[in-house]
Amino acid sequence: MSHKQIVILYHADCPDGFGGAYAAWKKFADTATYIPMKYRQEPPLAEIEGCEVYVVDFCYHQEAMDRILKAARSLVVLDHHEGVQEVVESMPEHVYDANRSGATIAWEYFHPGTPVPKLLKHIEDDDLYRFNLPETRALLAYLSVQPYAFESWDLIARELEEERARGDLIARAEIYLNYFNHLVELSTAHAHPVHFEGHTVLLATAAPIKPLKSAIGHALNQKMPPFGLVVSVHPNGLGVSIRGDGSIDVSSIARKYGGNGHPNSSGFHIPWQLPMPFTSAEHEDPRH
Repeated sequence: MSHKQIVILYHADCPDGFGGAYAAWKKFADTATYIPMKYRQEPPLAEIEGCEVYVVDFCYHQEAMDRILKAARSLVVLDHHEGVQEVVESMPEHVYDANRSGATIAWEYFHPGTPVPKLLKHIEDDDLYRFNLPETRALLAYLSVQPYAFESWDLIARELEEERARGDLIARAEIYLNYFNHLVELSTAHAHPVHFEGHTVLLATAAPIKPLKSAIGHALNQKMPPFGLVVSVHPNGLGVSIRGDGSIDVSSIARKYGGNGHPNSSGFHIPWQLPMPFTSAEHEDPRH
């Protein structure tokens, strides 16, 4: 059991997941234990036994969530991903809202009546694949090279709230965005047409950095709608990110392969021992 009686389980390796953990940290600080979690990991039952537990920006399948509920003293689930609504809403205390991101749901839960920080608004703008706010792409490029450390993010959050500091931060972020754009061009230049789920689309590779995968996926779906596929190599298989143009719900495709996500931005994992679900269309005319 954790020596601290409050445990935050949050979506690992994800700006939105860490943004949700940051929202919790702004309330609990060092009185809580913060544990990054991936969907394929077993729930850390020993660490949460008898604790006040918050699950932020992700949700396991029903059986695993029931085990967490049984082990914890209390449980709150805060999530927004398509396909898990029924599981989230089966928990005694929860917030589910597909129109908000995990970070903003968490902030409004832990800090009711307090304005959502600009940092978390930009994270939501990226995570829901909206890009309605200026500088979102630049800020997420900058965040991708920062450590997942609460103190570092707190400094960035404060800079965004101060007009002069914000200008300096955006100027730094634009430098990273320029390099990101170069990487996007390199990746899309080597994209490969494939048949997948009844569509002929472009597939490219990328490092497992979410803002980079989103930017590449967007470029691909602009070249060949209705979506782009971005593949990242992991020790245990391939991560496949799907970025759509809004004409179809790509989360339904991801769920077919055991993944999840949102209508325009989803993903799934292919273990090495399984066959690839797409086939080459390189020598075919995609217009026919």
